[in-house]
Amino acid sequence: MRLRGLLVQTVGSGLILAFVLLPIVTGCTAMASKEQFGLLETARTAADKAEAELGSCQQRQANLERELANKKQELVDLRHARETVQGALSE
Repeated sequence: MRLRGLLVQTVGSGLILAFVLLPIVTGCTAMASKEQFGLLETARTAADKAEAELGSCQQRQANLERELANKKQELVDLRHARETVQGALSE
């Protein structure tokens, strides 16, 4: 029993010490550097540009799909007209 209590106390103290020393060891800073802000801004600009390009591509795809649907309908109409003409010619 006593050994278990000592083990729990030691592990607890070790965890507290680890949490206290972790920021010191990893070198966390309270503020980002100008270089990091510059990289972040560059990444944000690239992401905005990519999103705009994606929107443009999606719009173009929608237009092409509409055009394809119209062409398919036109093809169906022309085949129907051809069948009508062929039927009339065969009579």
